[in-house]
Amino acid sequence: MKFGGHVMASILAAACGRSVLAFVPSSSRLVAKQLNSAIVKSVSDARFHSVATISNASSTTRLFSAVAEKGAAAAAEEEEEDLPTNESDIDLLKLRHTSAHVMAMAVQQTFPEAQTTIGPWIDNGFYYDFYFPETTDEETGEVVPSRKLSDQDLKKVKKAMDKIISKNYPITREEVSREEAKRRIEEIGEPFKLEILDSIKTEPITIYGIGEEWWDLCAGPHVESTGQLPKKAIALQSVAGAYWRGDEKREMLQRIYATAWKDPKQLKAYKKRMEEAKKRDHRVLGKKLDLFSIQEDAGGGLVFWHPKGSTVRRKIEDFWKEEHIEKGYDIVYTPHIANLDLWKTSGHFDFYAEGMFDQMDVENEVYQIKPMNC
Repeated sequence: MKFGGHVMASILAAACGRSVLAFVPSSSRLVAKQLNSAIVKSVSDARFHSVATISNASSTTRLFSAVAEKGAAAAAEEEEEDLPTNESDIDLLKLRHTSAHVMAMAVQQTFPEAQTTIGPWIDNGFYYDFYFPETTDEETGEVVPSRKLSDQDLKKVKKAMDKIISKNYPITREEVSREEAKRRIEEIGEPFKLEILDSIKTEPITIYGIGEEWWDLCAGPHVESTGQLPKKAIALQSVAGAYWRGDEKREMLQRIYATAWKDPKQLKAYKKRMEEAKKRDHRVLGKKLDLFSIQEDAGGGLVFWHPKGSTVRRKIEDFWKEEHIEKGYDIVYTPHIANLDLWKTSGHFDFYAEGMFDQMDVENEVYQIKPMNC
């Protein structure tokens, strides 16, 4: 039984009087509904109004009163807002994977100096990482700094993608030897692909091509042709920086994020979901509803719970405990700090040392705060 961020987000958003349950994973929705009801009951209980720490019980009641009214509407909306996932729809996954390849081809058509790296599908679409080296102006001989992709550049790339889709190139699969793959990569001057090839331990090497125009090292799967991609259901979203192989000592790449769906209706629903998610940002709601604050004097990211937020937190904690006890679990409490040897034995130190707080000396022994709540 695990729940947390999604449930808290749904509680906070419901407190703001918005239908929310359609915008959190289904695994969290039942928990959120139960907690919504519990909070409404708690703040409406006459005994609750006598608690001295809540200075304005009536406003707190109003804060959560919309939850009950919105519950039915959220449940009805849930079916309309559900979108397919890569796990539930293999055709969607193929569509996104091929879209990543088409985007990479479009980027290299638009900006020939671009070098490709990797481009996987992700939960809501796909991304591709590109390296833009310095170039030399052919007329002046001056060195031109590496390109920094802009929103206008993304529009150019999307236009090029639409042309590739319209030409309905066949997607081809080919098996080649490692030596042949290396020869082809060197021929087109893609150094990052050589590193990817070295990381592939199985043979033969599979290559997917877009007609005779472009190809990439890839294991698939893909659609049969670019014409099967819905142009109006693909949107390029943003550009972010990413180090090659996640190593800050390596090249800085530019990552284009995109979303792709099976039809424009799904894309519209996804965009609506993202807009609603912004409204439910806990940083916004926490301040707007007077639930908690971040006191920078105390340290970044440290939460101070206000009376109303403390009520929400207490109800969630009580619910969590009651559900576990009802299902036969026992509750135990363990220290937040332990001897370093314990974290080495558990394996936490080996995997999470870089993300753990500094060690401290306590009576000539080395202690460290636990890395996480499991």
